[in-house]
Amino acid sequence: MLKRMVVFCSTAVLLTSCPEKFINEKVILKNQSEEDIFWLCHMQSFGEWYEINSISSYMGGNLEKKRILKGKIYEDIYPNGVETALRTGWFKYWFFNYDSIKTISWERICAERIVLKEVTFNTWEDFERCNFEITYP
Repeated sequence: MLKRMVVFCSTAVLLTSCPEKFINEKVILKNQSEEDIFWLCHMQSFGEWYEINSISSYMGGNLEKKRILKGKIYEDIYPNGVETALRTGWFKYWFFNYDSIKTISWERICAERIVLKEVTFNTWEDFERCNFEITYP
């Protein structure tokens, strides 16, 4: 009797512990414009893009890793899943003209808020509605 109870309980635990849905691990960024763009993403816990003192030091001098060539696609990967990241609050993506990032001082970009597009996600449903894709323009 005890053996049956252990088997029953173990089976019940295994069946009820399965996740209800898979956690999406990436967001697709599509550049459908005729210009190269630069993107940043921050969560509530990190703050806003204009709080970064120097984009060059923030990126370690490697602006290329956040560059999306015209007509290309980039996958932004979240190892712990997008849903997990959203538990801290909002998620925002900002798109900038790549040439502007290279030629205009970051201080001026911040002061004048020179941004091409801003997209905010407050809930998991926001990501689902856009099918985990953000398109510029």
